[in-house]
Amino acid sequence: MGTKNLKVTGVDPRYVSEEEPRPVYRVDFWDETRASYENRLENAESIDDVLAWAEANRRGRYVVIWVEYSYEGGTGMARLRGWEPTQEGSPSAQDPFFLQ
Repeated sequence: MGTKNLKVTGVDPRYVSEEEPRPVYRVDFWDETRASYENRLENAESIDDVLAWAEANRRGRYVVIWVEYSYEGGTGMARLRGWEPTQEGSPSAQDPFFLQ
């Protein structure tokens, strides 16, 4: 992973036509058996609140954080932190947490 393959482009901030000041987040906790516990967080002031909540409730579990978005077909999610351990090729598949 890392930053080696990042594509960085300067942008005009006016290209955005809409902003969601309080998006809905999802925080998934994964235990060592790869069982997941999903939580939907609303009314967070910022991602900092979500990160603090996740850390306070993680209890040694692996954390994956998403932000929800709407599109014509329904609701989607964009991953902000972590990797789904059950996804093929996931970097977390080799995480020492899951190799216990």
